[in-house]
Amino acid sequence: MRQESEFPGMAPNVTTRSGWITFAGIAALVAGGYNTLSGIAALADDDTVAGQASEVLYGIDLTAWGWFWLIVGVAQLLTGVLLFARKPWGLWLGVGLAVVSAVMAAFAIFAWPLWAASVLALNVLIIFGLTTHLEDFGL
Repeated sequence: MRQESEFPGMAPNVTTRSGWITFAGIAALVAGGYNTLSGIAALADDDTVAGQASEVLYGIDLTAWGWFWLIVGVAQLLTGVLLFARKPWGLWLGVGLAVVSAVMAAFAIFAWPLWAASVLALNVLIIFGLTTHLEDFGL
């Protein structure tokens, strides 16, 4: 959003940006990196991941979860880049992937309660930041 500068000595038509969108971009990159590494670990049949995941996966194959985590992680990395560039696709991917991430955390809440609660809270903040600052995307 372009607006005239309110401060003397500053250039006119300075672009203002929300810190919430930057926060969402950083969170998407961090979550994307974590989910990508989790997917790789699950695909590599890591014994630690397999042991912990047996309580969480509800009978779903670990390899299938690994591919799911890997795909979501790469999409989150892309979303973080799109959010920094203030692209509308980043907004919609960010909200959608935050919802998907929240659902994934809900699956894991009984195995890793503190981690899952933290991820759920972070996703709520991401959704809040993206949906309340639509003007950064020209919408």
